[in-house]
Amino acid sequence: MNTKINFRRVFIIVSIGSLVLCYSLLWLRMITTPIERTGADFIAFYAAGRIVQNEGAAHAYDPTLEQKYEQEVVGFDIDPQQISPYLHPPFLLLLTRVVALDNFVLSFVIWNLVMAAFLCAGAISLFRLLRNEFSKSEWPILAVGILLFFPAYESLINGQDSAILYLGVCLWMFGILKGRDRLAGLGLALMAIRPQLALLFALPFLFKRRLVWWWFLLGASLLILFSLFYAGSEGIEGFLRILAISGRGVNYHTGEDNMVNLIGLLWRVFPGASAFVIHGIGWGMYFAAIGGMCIYWFRVRSLAEKQVGLMALVSVLVAPHLHFHDLVILIVPVVSLILVLRRGDCLPTQNIILLPLVVSLALLFSFFSKFLLHMVSYLVILLLFLALWFPKKVFLKKSFARIK
Repeated sequence: MNTKINFRRVFIIVSIGSLVLCYSLLWLRMITTPIERTGADFIAFYAAGRIVQNEGAAHAYDPTLEQKYEQEVVGFDIDPQQISPYLHPPFLLLLTRVVALDNFVLSFVIWNLVMAAFLCAGAISLFRLLRNEFSKSEWPILAVGILLFFPAYESLINGQDSAILYLGVCLWMFGILKGRDRLAGLGLALMAIRPQLALLFALPFLFKRRLVWWWFLLGASLLILFSLFYAGSEGIEGFLRILAISGRGVNYHTGEDNMVNLIGLLWRVFPGASAFVIHGIGWGMYFAAIGGMCIYWFRVRSLAEKQVGLMALVSVLVAPHLHFHDLVILIVPVVSLILVLRRGDCLPTQNIILLPLVVSLALLFSFFSKFLLHMVSYLVILLLFLALWFPKKVFLKKSFARIK
């Protein structure tokens, strides 16, 4: 009798089962526990939607009104500095208005379904990018790994809109690698949901494949015009004002010390440092990274998987405002590494397809400890960077051939 254990198959079954079970249990705990669901970021979207319904879109960024409508949800008074401010562009207000029903829980569920649709749309573009690279037996495992990508799930349980960022960055990646610059530019326009990331991704295209830049400008301009039409100049001014407050990190609970970026790292390492110094270093590195990427884009011969993945990794570290749910953009370096390893013959394909599952398991494991949350996240970013830069040194095919 052959009792040899297929460890690879066991890993696949256990990892997929663990992710699905953990995701389901954590979401159910969140949606059924009042303190958890009202403590999620969705309360800011809900309050903004109620303001638009009752006061008009121009007042969506009024902190006094935000405090009023959030208090109605939680059922007790909230200190003005403890509200969850609505930090998102005005073009999203129409969606928040539609979703904000009288029942907060039902609104949360509908919001999750809408964001899940955005995530699936982004995943479809990645499937199209990868479908010809793997066999029919390997493809389902890779697809499931992409669909179960942990930061995307975390954005859902937190009630965030990072799914729109995910769709934008997936369209951008697909457009760049498939030579469809118009689609890449429109994907960048969707990334305007996080202006600090959209700017970093877009400016290098002034120096190479400029059509991407022009289509980004067109898409972003349409979103700005819609915002102006829907929220008016008062709404635009309110958005810029709340962004300035958030950028200073001194009002409301913006949670800079919990961010998964350079500014968050500096606050944790130097908790007593001056905010002026921390922000000076953080913003300085942000603008230096933009300059560096522009130079790199200008000098590189062509844009391929490596360049796309590295840009996403750099953006995670230097973006001035980036929480864990925004790590959805790590799907770009993960997929980039899959393509690099597949085409470079650095690793057996049966192991390459496990990469999304491995990254998700590592991030899920870290999620249960604040210390591990940051340490593992930075470690994953570092390993992805090294693997993309030196794939043949990090991965030796002979070393992994025995994993069956």
